[in-house]
Amino acid sequence: MKKLFLLIAFISLALYSCRKDEPVASNGVNLKFSTDTVFLDTVFTSIGSSTYNLRVFNPSEDKVILDRVYINNPAGFYTMNVNGTAGNDLKDVEILGKDSIHIFVEVKHNKKPTSLNFIAEDSIIFVNKGTTQNVKLVTTVRDAYFHFPNSFVLIGGTPIPYSIIAPENQTTTWPNDKPHVVYGYGVVDENANFNIPAGTEVYFHQNSGMWVFEGATLKIAENAISGIGDSVIFAGDRLEPFYEDVPGQWGGVLGGLFIQGNSGNHIINNTVIKNATTALRLDSNVNSLTTLTNSYILNSSRVGIYGGFGNLKAENVVVANAGVHLLYAFGGSYDFTNCTFANYWQGGTRSGGGVTLSNYLELVDENNQTYRLVRDLNQANFSNCLIVGNNQEELSILEDNSGALEYFLQYNMIDIFDDVDDRAYDIDDQTHFQNNLFNKEPDFINASENVYALDSASQATDQGTVSKQTPIDIIGYPRLDGQPDLGAYERKY
Repeated sequence: MKKLFLLIAFISLALYSCRKDEPVASNGVNLKFSTDTVFLDTVFTSIGSSTYNLRVFNPSEDKVILDRVYINNPAGFYTMNVNGTAGNDLKDVEILGKDSIHIFVEVKHNKKPTSLNFIAEDSIIFVNKGTTQNVKLVTTVRDAYFHFPNSFVLIGGTPIPYSIIAPENQTTTWPNDKPHVVYGYGVVDENANFNIPAGTEVYFHQNSGMWVFEGATLKIAENAISGIGDSVIFAGDRLEPFYEDVPGQWGGVLGGLFIQGNSGNHIINNTVIKNATTALRLDSNVNSLTTLTNSYILNSSRVGIYGGFGNLKAENVVVANAGVHLLYAFGGSYDFTNCTFANYWQGGTRSGGGVTLSNYLELVDENNQTYRLVRDLNQANFSNCLIVGNNQEELSILEDNSGALEYFLQYNMIDIFDDVDDRAYDIDDQTHFQNNLFNKEPDFINASENVYALDSASQATDQGTVSKQTPIDIIGYPRLDGQPDLGAYERKY
């Protein structure tokens, strides 16, 4: 073994010596590039991009020593790293014969923008014994309102950075002329009225979110009409296409949009909440109502809607793809009409139903003893809904007999275990289940692309009850034929 090791070391040294001693090109060599223009995707001012890789090839048999590799405006928007060496102006860069080097490029724009959206351009210059070549760098930079934390609060020993975005006892309306980018938690303070108009884009940095205090009132796109556009966007602040559908990009220990305690009645309308940890969390506000309409909650790494003794009325809502639950209702009151719960999570195995109704939560005390916290589930009604996914069971019902557990599902399509012992609830119990379809195919147009409109072959067509239908669907299409479809979409053809 020792001899073999010495032989390998000798061969490696010999090969290295041969490469090191290869002749150097005496004249300029026309290098080849993996692209003539590096397009870096859209970024906000002050927020860096992903790293982009430019490969530079030496077509010559001889080694090339570049006199200089530099960014044309070294104090501009871009930074680079050449084969592990950072710098915007490097000299004597070697490329062995028939070999290549990697240049990693990032963009970070800190200057005051001249317009809301503009193109940042530069180039990397290669100087090689009288031969000069360049590769262009191009990206779109968006201006934004930035909300940075200026204080923090300790919760369970964890510091929560925050800023006040809606002061106490005041009415605040965010402008929608450019996006808002939130770092830490943006707090809607006690007794504040906070309005987010239609067309507002809100982006959250990692571990950030929005925190609505007890006594405050939140109104999102209050008067917007479904299907007309002007959606409010809640998403992570990485705009590159790679991050378009990546779950868990934002939402700290409190979740993404966290509505705490009792207050005025909240309205969330025409809103897309995507790629969070827990997207919407309602905590101990059973005496105030949150109305969620014409909205999408997509790609949550943990939970789409978490109700901890919450009070929610939802119509025309799509909740899709979550790593644990689409809806976890732990106590409180909930009413869903023409909603689509579709969990086709591809990020790993998940246990339990996409929709879980429970009147207890199992916790561990300081002595490592398990105990149950019981909260009455006063109401959980589902009408004209889809509760489907890629698990055999997408509806779980967890009951502690010491508390109330009231639920009623009528005219829905639900994926369940066939065996009553496996699911632990009786679908023949008319006090809880009436006129539902079980284990049928919804036939969405393209669930993998988050398109949950119904295909022409869908078994959910015309299966709803007109007594509970919403008059128009999530995109503004009317339900007029007296036979509503299940879910948030009314089929058009």
